Amino acid sequence: MAETVSVIIPVWNCEAYLRECIESVLGQTVPPDEVIVVDDGSTDSSAAIAHSFGGPVRVVSQANAGQAAATAHGVSLADGDYLAFNDADDLWVPTKLEWQLEAMSTDPALELAYGLCEQFVSPELDEELQRRFAPPTAVLPGALPQASLVRRGAFDRVGGFNPALRGAGATDWMGRAAEAGVVRLMLDRVALRRRLHPNNYSRTSVAERDRNVLGVLRDKIRRAAQQQQQ
Repeated sequence: MAETVSVIIPVWNCEAYLRECIESVLGQTVPPDEVIVVDDGSTDSSAAIAHSFGGPVRVVSQANAGQAAATAHGVSLADGDYLAFNDADDLWVPTKLEWQLEAMSTDPALELAYGLCEQFVSPELDEELQRRFAPPTAVLPGALPQASLVRRGAFDRVGGFNPALRGAGATDWMGRAAEAGVVRLMLDRVALRRRLHPNNYSRTSVAERDRNVLGVLRDKIRRAAQQQQQ
């Protein structure tokens, strides 16, 4: 029996970009077997947009609890042998899953495959915002859940995203994956196109994000020190 892929997309008030995000997931050269959109208490038309895709997309709703909590909800419902994630304002390149599944098939020991992340300013923004948000480096290593494909067993071994870490859940999980010895591979190809716009969480909640990221780094240093003492 062929192995299956579940995709989880958390969304909160992202009606402007959600349709394009879902289309990039459904339009893969090797389509996923399951797409779960978790509406995190949106007050706009995000849920309606997700429902408009019909059968290929499963939509569930919850009270607003943050991206990590919404993602965890989606993971709890997923049946796939592999897990993949996307943010509601970001895009996958059409061959993302094909490349990553091929890498997994070539190396059965591989547990996590990710690719490069290409940052782009959302094209509808005016010229001033285009200049302001233009990234100094367009393409970066995509050590992010959104650019990754992970075996379900490896994900469960690491443990889920911490819902308390708004803005830092991905950083925390990727760090714990490394500590857990998850076998990883970075594919030298763009897998994710990350949209830059005024409502990025990293812009609207800078203090909260930075506080949580610092907490994650402190915990990582503490765990490393304890391991050296053992």
